[in-house]
Amino acid sequence: MSFLGKINVKILGSGTSTGVPVIGCDCAVCQSGHTRNKRKRASILVSALGRPKILVDAGPDLRQQLLEENCADIEHIVLTHLHADHCHGLDDLRSLYFYHHRPLHLYVSPLHVDELKTRFNYIFGKTGYHGTRPQIELHILSEGMNTVGGWQLDHVHLPHGHVQTSAFRWGHFAYATDFKSFPKQVSDLWRGKIHTLIASGIRDRPHQTHSSIPETINIFKDLEVKRGIISHLSHEVDYIQTLKDLPIGTELAYDRMPIVVPPLNAISIDCIEKRD
Repeated sequence: MSFLGKINVKILGSGTSTGVPVIGCDCAVCQSGHTRNKRKRASILVSALGRPKILVDAGPDLRQQLLEENCADIEHIVLTHLHADHCHGLDDLRSLYFYHHRPLHLYVSPLHVDELKTRFNYIFGKTGYHGTRPQIELHILSEGMNTVGGWQLDHVHLPHGHVQTSAFRWGHFAYATDFKSFPKQVSDLWRGKIHTLIASGIRDRPHQTHSSIPETINIFKDLEVKRGIISHLSHEVDYIQTLKDLPIGTELAYDRMPIVVPPLNAISIDCIEKRD
């Protein structure tokens, strides 16, 4: 049975691979003084009463993100994919081991295991490295339902250029980043089951490997999402200007944005539990 209680989500980073501002860029968004136009690399933290926190992605801004939240009590991390802006903070998991004094649990798709072990061979292989390594217990996610730290986690794959990314659903909350589209089988599986969906929308105009803001809005509509939040935003997206043009029920993410997904008995999605 899926978790039906209140789910708390904190957006640790809402930016694309470069972050915003982009180094050396003099565009209006990069030069903006508005705090919601300052974006670290995309990541979220999911928590609920009586459940352990789940960190989604560990990008190069992870240390700063966790310091800002004063958060060290994380033992479970899931990765969406192995692009640098989503995993190149893995070395900072050393500090979480120092805090817990026990290995951390890292969950990845079987599609990403070989690349993970190659890219971080000093963590997962015997390379003769003498420095302090993150202490990680690696878990392979199956397609469909998985148990992650006591949570039931629905895991699907989405197309992203020449790779597949992992998207996740915790009961009536879901997170999907770095995808071009939702395949029909995923849309059919998730339609009507989600109250709040955080999904990437890199900019207004089309992109070869990423969903655009208009495309993501259409996904929200197709999935019958009650609250859609667009993240992984590039420096082409001005927070104030873009927000005012969004339809009702759709928002832009921003760094350190708190999100409360209400318990199922407080919302009217009658079909969620029956269809799980």
